[in-house]
Amino acid sequence: MALLVLTLVFAVLAVSTLRAAVAVRHNLAALAVTPAPSIAPERPRPASLITLPTVEPSPSGAPTPVTLLLLGLDRRPGERAVPRSDAILVVRVDPAQRRVAVLSLPRDLWVPIPGHGNNRLNSAYLWGERSGPPGGGMALARAAVSELLGIPIDYVAVADFRGFAGLIDAIGGITVDVERPLIDTSFPTVGRGTTTVRFAPGRQRMDGVTALTYARIRHPDSDFERGLRQQQVLLAIAERIRERGDLANLLAAERASAALVGYLQTDMPPERLLALAWALRDLDPAGVERYALREEDVSFGVDNDRFAQRARPGVLERYARLLMGTLDSE
Repeated sequence: MALLVLTLVFAVLAVSTLRAAVAVRHNLAALAVTPAPSIAPERPRPASLITLPTVEPSPSGAPTPVTLLLLGLDRRPGERAVPRSDAILVVRVDPAQRRVAVLSLPRDLWVPIPGHGNNRLNSAYLWGERSGPPGGGMALARAAVSELLGIPIDYVAVADFRGFAGLIDAIGGITVDVERPLIDTSFPTVGRGTTTVRFAPGRQRMDGVTALTYARIRHPDSDFERGLRQQQVLLAIAERIRERGDLANLLAAERASAALVGYLQTDMPPERLLALAWALRDLDPAGVERYALREEDVSFGVDNDRFAQRARPGVLERYARLLMGTLDSE
């Protein structure tokens, strides 16, 4: 009898796992969009759109290195206007070397926007969506960042911030170590007002809304520090997924991926996404290399825009080499 019960339990688990896997695959397919066109830097015109090359596995069987642009959109509920990208991160993943590096770029960095002159980096997605074909925001942001850093960008993922909140809730929350007290007396509300938010120092459990608030505040310090907080939240998500274990991940992945439908779009094929996730399934998030521009890396003020920032000579080239692993960190 005990053997029969055990057999039935494993059978139920197998069926549940299979159904979860099918549901996850379905949800990931819903996140995928037709590969967004890429604008070649040498021909910076919205009309010269080409599709991305396919990234193939390496001869060893491990996925080849991938460079991914992550954009976080500050879209309020019910808002119809095209938003700017409030978070801009570039991720380099090399499964064969067990290496992941993340670089945060300030949204107010003054850069060339192909076909649109010079403007803040966070405007690239906005202009691409307004003047380009479907996927134009992803394409123009990719072109701008690729030209800025002098590196190819393989894929783009664009997330509404509410999608991150839903994902965090779906995996049961995350743990974040707040380094110092944070008080933002001008945090924006949904109704375009402001409120005061506070974070005490120390390790604490955060649900989706709390983690999103933590990742968005900037008035207590700067946009540079906010970039580091956004990295911290992403790594906390990775750590939470890792600590849950493979079975829990698979059974929870249906809820997690479903939470992102409608809030996340990417041109990375689901098979590629799953292959990368599997290759890095036991990666320790603490080993992820984290880079971000600092206040001393930029100068402030461009024409009448006193908040715009220009990178100092050589800064972006150095960070690009650190990201790609061609320069040892200091």
